[in-house]
Amino acid sequence: MKTIAIIRRAVLISVGSTLTVIGGCAEAPSMDPVSPAEIAVNRAIEAKAGEYAPLELRQAQEKLDAARQAINDEEYEQAHRLAEAAREDARLAEVKAQSETAREQAREIQSTIETLRQEAEQRDPAR
Repeated sequence: MKTIAIIRRAVLISVGSTLTVIGGCAEAPSMDPVSPAEIAVNRAIEAKAGEYAPLELRQAQEKLDAARQAINDEEYEQAHRLAEAAREDARLAEVKAQSETAREQAREIQSTIETLRQEAEQRDPAR
């Protein structure tokens, strides 16, 4: 019985030590809060937000710049808030730009359909 108790205690200590090591590894420093905002701003730019949503893009870029400055000033909570706001503004700019691009494409398709319809009527006036 004493042997079983010793083995049980050794297993518990071993498991506890392993969990402590794993737990310590899980507490890696969090990612820079500015990175997701930078990615979002770049995506908005790629979606032509400068053309279709310039106000939202400019606001995102200004908040991103302010977040970077807050990091330099070691104001990490403020940096996190600004970066999150920049990310949201950039996402809005991206979606607005994508929406306008889709509208333009729909207009072009509608125009093409109308042109094809007119050409078909000219070839076959019985329709």
